[in-house]
Amino acid sequence: MKTYGYAGRFLNIDLTSGNVQQEPLNLATAEAFIGGWGLNAKLAFDLIKPGTDALSPEMPIIIGAGVLNGTLAPSASKSFLTTKCPASGTVTTAVGSGYFGSMLKWAGYDYVIITGRAEKPVYLTILDDKVEIHDARHLWGKDIVEATDELHNQYGQQSSIACIGPAGERGVRIGLVLIDKCSTFGRSNAANFGSKNLKAIVVKGTKGVEVCHTNRFNTIIEGLRDEALKDPLRDKWTQLGLYLVFDTWAKAGYFIHRNQTRVFPEKDAIEQYGVEKFLSLGRRSISCPGCLTPDKFQLEIKTGEFAGLNMTTSTADTMALSFGIKNEVGSLNRAVKLLDMANRYGIDCLTFGALLDFCVDLYEKGIIGKNDTDGIELKRGFETTAQLLEMTAKGEGFGRVLGAGWLGAIKILGRGVEKYAYHIKGTEPDFDARISLGVEALGAVTNPRGAHDMPVGGLTVAKGRNIEFFKKVMFRRGLNDRDIERIFVSSGFDLGRFLSHYENWATVLNCLGICFRMQSSRLYDLPICSETFSAATGISRTPDELLKAAERAYNIYRAVNNREGFSRKDDRFPQRWLEPLNRPDKGEVTVLKDYFGSAPVTAQDVEGMLDNYYQEKGWDIKTGVPTRSKLTELGLGYVADALKV
Repeated sequence: MKTYGYAGRFLNIDLTSGNVQQEPLNLATAEAFIGGWGLNAKLAFDLIKPGTDALSPEMPIIIGAGVLNGTLAPSASKSFLTTKCPASGTVTTAVGSGYFGSMLKWAGYDYVIITGRAEKPVYLTILDDKVEIHDARHLWGKDIVEATDELHNQYGQQSSIACIGPAGERGVRIGLVLIDKCSTFGRSNAANFGSKNLKAIVVKGTKGVEVCHTNRFNTIIEGLRDEALKDPLRDKWTQLGLYLVFDTWAKAGYFIHRNQTRVFPEKDAIEQYGVEKFLSLGRRSISCPGCLTPDKFQLEIKTGEFAGLNMTTSTADTMALSFGIKNEVGSLNRAVKLLDMANRYGIDCLTFGALLDFCVDLYEKGIIGKNDTDGIELKRGFETTAQLLEMTAKGEGFGRVLGAGWLGAIKILGRGVEKYAYHIKGTEPDFDARISLGVEALGAVTNPRGAHDMPVGGLTVAKGRNIEFFKKVMFRRGLNDRDIERIFVSSGFDLGRFLSHYENWATVLNCLGICFRMQSSRLYDLPICSETFSAATGISRTPDELLKAAERAYNIYRAVNNREGFSRKDDRFPQRWLEPLNRPDKGEVTVLKDYFGSAPVTAQDVEGMLDNYYQEKGWDIKTGVPTRSKLTELGLGYVADALKV
């Protein structure tokens, strides 16, 4: 059956037997879950048996492309990797960008499902209809940059490559997969590749993607393109990427260190790591397919320490946040060097930086000592950070503790260190609720994956927005008049109920494969998404129908993790958020307040937010598990049977 928008096929690859099967996409299932992130969630429910070890041969790695990947839709570059996270035990769907998803579609596939374990190191090539498993012993042990460059030289620069480094090969649980040396394919999943002896996946397609209603589709795309080119901040985004907000965030107090107890001094943050320092680097912007405002970079240190170093990054300010702020390495050059090391080893720099900050705090408190750290004096700074980064990649000494992730480190160290740990379901949140208690912060608590928010456009990360702004934005993104009256009042909003609808909107974008970043997501609202999907696929979907499909996808994703034992007990605020946050350079102490800063928020208030969130979702308030009535309403009766609700 001919399909439009979708490639129409998926691959099943068993690394144990070497068997490769091509199968037709079940279009009815794809329609029910839209595709992309949504169909990944459905496949995870079908394929992941409860209780299966994350690193067992039976654990599948499910990779899917967004519905609009490979078309001309602006910023439709997101691809998705679903498996069980070895660091947290949650079933996670990680998001990648770059050309991987488009190349997969152009090769003729919407999804790749990988199971088994090869006897020796291998890599996969998907070159249109030619899918092969190759010996990778010559690549094993090489860092991500070296291995990716070698594969690009062999298969051409137009190919897209997802690759792991030495950390993933050794089963480091905070290892990551990089796409084309730049874009993270999520976080803490490289050990899943390593457990299968899978070094890399090379994808190159030449078939393109056919849309159903070409003229209608092109008219929509032209309108979106015109809107993108009119963005008054477009040049700034291209010049700075996410560094555009760095100095503003420093002044607002977003940068927190010393195990999340103190705001990093504004003056030091700007002088050591701010916009002027970033502009001193050599920069070449890198674009994902269809992106009209590219904000990824190839960077070069031009002068000073480590001059001549070149590296690529998807998120421009990552090095400053993970190494500069958390580990206080003292200069942006040093932070760039450490990010290059982390990327080459294949280590999630954000989790590593936060975990090391946590362990230094324990060391300073005398809870752990040199007997625990193999004689290393734990302290902040470049030398210690670089040493432990290398030890983590190699699985040596105290690096084994850091490489085990939050839950593993807490278990190894013991002594009640959990009360000092800053994590939710084994992952540290990106945003601190004491600075901005909005949909991103609360969403990090409720996300089944762990502390991974869905930051579409930084909706409530930015402070000072008023109620009318939120009403206007969300009306175009799925809220009706009755929802708006219930959620928004003159003094603020019901955050739990607001989040419930916001997650459904974010899921629509994920299913279509559209980037969350502000300059990209601002182009789309629900009617535009509905029209674009319908024109591309020929499947007519109203805005409400598209939103309902996204809700179906989010519910089955929640159910997958409920089946693994996760429930309301795991949707918790880190203890730090309920404690005062010191800002010594301003002589201030910040406590948890609502988004508008008008009222303090207590632990009891937090429970009320969660009650309202679950109620709005149609989930059981006591357990946080979707109810049978909600699942039946969404056509997921079989999921209710599996959960025994």
